[in-house]
Amino acid sequence: MAAGRTRRRRARMLELVARDILFDLHSAGGLAHRDDLLALGHSPYALRRARASGLVTSPRRGWVALPNAPALPVRAVALGGVLGGASALESYGVWVDENRGLVVACGPTASRLPPLGPGETRVWLPTRFPHRSSKRWRVSVLDALLQLALAASRDDLIASVDSALNLRLVAPSDVALLVGALPRRLRSIAREVDGSAMSGTETHMRLALRRQGYRVDCQVRIDGIGVVDLLVDGWLILELDSRRFHGSFEQQTADRRRDGDAVLLDFGHERFMWSQVRYETAWCLAVVAARLRDGRPNGAPASAGRPGDGRAGVARQPRAPLNRAG
Repeated sequence: MAAGRTRRRRARMLELVARDILFDLHSAGGLAHRDDLLALGHSPYALRRARASGLVTSPRRGWVALPNAPALPVRAVALGGVLGGASALESYGVWVDENRGLVVACGPTASRLPPLGPGETRVWLPTRFPHRSSKRWRVSVLDALLQLALAASRDDLIASVDSALNLRLVAPSDVALLVGALPRRLRSIAREVDGSAMSGTETHMRLALRRQGYRVDCQVRIDGIGVVDLLVDGWLILELDSRRFHGSFEQQTADRRRDGDAVLLDFGHERFMWSQVRYETAWCLAVVAARLRDGRPNGAPASAGRPGDGRAGVARQPRAPLNRAG
């Protein structure tokens, strides 16, 4: 009887330990380094038992994962690295221009690594901006942006930096550190970064318009209309649509209502799809130029309602608190 009670008590303790391991793995995003789990108080014996029972797996020596852990981080670890570049940025929710496949970040001294599969790439850079997080299966946002700079165009890099700023994953002071670590040819992006954009499409359009000499503000709140994507020269509203957020009947009805409200309030308005901004930029600029030549509806002065000056109910959106993601 006593032996049976002892076995049941031990089994119960092992079950509780396994639950704690699973909880900590969930908190780490489904995948954690063994050293991190040991630092949390889990014993090597408990980790071996959890693996033997099938509760966890080990994609590579020193790593522990849930069976349903996200596939890309597990694959990156199995390849001897962690999520890097565009792949890491996407895991943070940062806007990336296009699918660049799996990017695996490896240390400069890493060796004897498994071969890559189709669409997979490795970046070999030392860690410049380590983050304090249990999610060691990806590089920090700043390191990911630094790695993105190796493959992305200048404007795509600006769009991703804008997105990280807008999401409050980095602060302006962090961007200054990033710019200092970039190749000299890219350091001038500091003059064009603006964290007000909600999407990379807005960034691309804003850059194109400002290079043409227009005054452009992003995410502007206008009384009677709401928040608009871009406001050009104080009166021309540009809305940049995607199928994801503007495809349903309800969304399109709301868009037409906003367009009508703009007409009633003497604002000009145009809409472009993200694909037009991305691949037909010159045509979009020609449309904007033609609308501006026509002048503001009802002859209202173009300076009326300049964003941020408190007139005509027009104001820039306030920014949210900083969100340091792990």
